[in-house]
Amino acid sequence: MTKLVELKLQTIQYHNGDNMEYLMTSMARDACYTSYNSLLYKKKQMADTITDFETAVTEGRDMRAEAITRKLDNMEIELEHLAERHDADCQVYAIITDGQAWTPERKQRNVKSSLAKKVAELKKRVA
Repeated sequence: MTKLVELKLQTIQYHNGDNMEYLMTSMARDACYTSYNSLLYKKKQMADTITDFETAVTEGRDMRAEAITRKLDNMEIELEHLAERHDADCQVYAIITDGQAWTPERKQRNVKSSLAKKVAELKKRVA
């Protein structure tokens, strides 16, 4: 177990006690959710920055392109740390939940049944 996992586990287990399993599981799940979203956000930032780099190169703005590559180098280091953090959070979640793996929940969409029926009918027509 890495030091980061140990520290995160100790933080959650601080709340150990009678009937505290739900709280500890929720804390571990929240940590996974937060670190996962941080990873997604950083990856989106990097994708946008890569697009900026490509634009700078296309426009022949070499100094701008070099500045962007330095920024990307820093972002890559940040991404590695965020990935390490998320991995530790997932390990802690598995420990707290006796081996259960954390997975991101799919976004639920509340669609009115009448609308869903209409879309299903349209799909049948165009199939």
